Amino acid sequence: MQTILINKWLKKWWISALVVLISFGKMSYPSISNAYPIFAQQNYENPREATGRIVCANCHLAKKPVDIEAPQSVLPDTVFEAIVKIPYDT
Repeated sequence: MQTILINKWLKKWWISALVVLISFGKMSYPSISNAYPIFAQQNYENPREATGRIVCANCHLAKKPVDIEAPQSVLPDTVFEAIVKIPYDT
């Protein structure tokens, strides 16, 4: 009798834990279709072009002046820094 109660309790606890984990997983990793604007979803199936450029750059980021600072040459197996500046005011 006691083992039946324990089995029922374990089954209920296991199902509850599974539901909670799935819910948090869905909230933590939204689908890619929700990750970029609706007008981009209508025009592009994938949020990245074949070149790797994000499609949002075609709309509002394409009109922004961009300043890029990168080294002229890089040696193999070295770490370098590239700075991209996009002014927010213009």
